[in-house]
Amino acid sequence: MRTPQLQRVQTSRLQHEMAVWSGTGTPILLIHPNRTSHRVWDFMVAASRCPMPFYAPALRGHAGSSWPEAGYRLEDHRDDLLALIQAQGWSELILVGQATGATLALMVATELGSAVGALVLAQPAIAIAAQVNQMVQQQVMSSPAFESREQARQALPFCERWSPQVIEHYLDHILRPRPEGGWQWNFSAQGVCETEAQLMRDILSLVEFAGPALVFGGEQSQVLPPSMFARVAGHLPGSELSSLPNANHRLCQDNPVGFAQKVDDFLLGPQGQAGA
Repeated sequence: MRTPQLQRVQTSRLQHEMAVWSGTGTPILLIHPNRTSHRVWDFMVAASRCPMPFYAPALRGHAGSSWPEAGYRLEDHRDDLLALIQAQGWSELILVGQATGATLALMVATELGSAVGALVLAQPAIAIAAQVNQMVQQQVMSSPAFESREQARQALPFCERWSPQVIEHYLDHILRPRPEGGWQWNFSAQGVCETEAQLMRDILSLVEFAGPALVFGGEQSQVLPPSMFARVAGHLPGSELSSLPNANHRLCQDNPVGFAQKVDDFLLGPQGQAGA
């Protein structure tokens, strides 16, 4: 199993905590969903046959990255990622994003153009319904702290398809101890709520990317509709649309092996030759 190394990367905007899996070739930047962790990618990367290096930064207000008091618009996250890419000195890269991370990947690709060799968008979230925003806001604000790890486990959203190993691994990284005892989520509640509300914006007309792109949603998605993913794919001239079986909303945790196979086949081809 490929084991990531943790790095701290200071950019012109903030400090990122980043998981790095070594490899050779074009770097793959993994952008995680809102209110999760950069470590949601661990099981997917472990199942991947891609030889390229993977980089998974924690977004602002998440995990060990900076937690500014304000500045959680989509553009703030986008500019953080652009500053990170500049700090790494990458002249080309591949972007893989999930949910909010897929939305940000689209925004970053629009800015970088041909420097992005390929784009993988899992469950892209654009113009989400008001009731979805309200559901997430309520989930975040109604459970700010937990007396025990078991209480936190019972409050995990969208985890019905996760294996016991994925659940325990996620709890290891999504919880932080409270000074007064117990646990809290390892993200800024105010920040993630601001970002979540931003996802109701319809930014698709501002997106432009002509390179190869793979768009897919969970086959059992109950949070975002398949029509949303189809609309994104229809907007990108070089895209293909697919779906991931045995997956609802947290695709790389619901079905990490299937997610990895989709990424591998898209980037390498069935015979394992680089296609991006």
